Amino acid sequence: MDHIPAFHAVMRHGSLSAAARALRLAQPTVRRHIEALESDIGAALFTRAANGLTPTELAQTLYPMAQAVLEQAAAMHRAATTTADTLGGVVRITTSRIVATHVLPPVLATLRTRTPGLRFEIAATDQAENLAQRAADIAIRFTPPRQQMMVAQSLSPVDIGLFAAPGFPAPQTVEEITTIPFIADDREDLILPGLIAAGVAPPGCLVVRCDDPLAQIAHIVEGLGVGVCQAKLAARLGLVRVLPEISYKMPIWLVVHEDQAHVARIRRVFDHLKTHLPAVM
Repeated sequence: MDHIPAFHAVMRHGSLSAAARALRLAQPTVRRHIEALESDIGAALFTRAANGLTPTELAQTLYPMAQAVLEQAAAMHRAATTTADTLGGVVRITTSRIVATHVLPPVLATLRTRTPGLRFEIAATDQAENLAQRAADIAIRFTPPRQQMMVAQSLSPVDIGLFAAPGFPAPQTVEEITTIPFIADDREDLILPGLIAAGVAPPGCLVVRCDDPLAQIAHIVEGLGVGVCQAKLAARLGLVRVLPEISYKMPIWLVVHEDQAHVARIRRVFDHLKTHLPAVM
């Protein structure tokens, strides 16, 4: 068990030095943990080369198990350090990077003023964390939960539209979208097929393609082109809606494991999010 954090960190960060920085340990200490783990299991986990470490097939198999072990350990620590009926302690929330960056801060700030004993861990990721393995206490998701034993609260759908910076020469008709500078995703390729499915001809002038939605929004704000954004977030950023007839109502769920739903601090955060998220999303 002592060696699992080092193995997980090397797998996640790609090198001994990066893993050592993440764990705040000396690099030789991380190396000793890896070597000890390899000795325990009697097999190599990494092949050494001049350009660093390459995980073996066994390491790739063990990595999700190591992640699950660490998530369970972290959940156990959160539970052990806070009694079930207290409103103080740590609550771990997982959500998309956009929500973690632009939506949660004011919502959690309000909650902290009302319940100052609460502390938060934010897993900002566009991948769905496994609540069944206690990777987080609460999830804000844009797809319905598929795992068993989950309590899910459907919130008001999020209005998604096309936006541009003030002063940008925005299109006046849907037909003009084929010629205006446009910002879209890259390898994920969701935005353009979404427009086509809505009956809109795809943009022909893609000035920026990037799969990071935070980067997409940053380029919209800087006036490089028209792009996709949540309507309420766009208003806070001072963006201007273009072609309002192009709109998508994105469903959103607030999810908690049923075993955690009655823990006081988790219920407090869940209820606060349920009440206040619709005003900012």
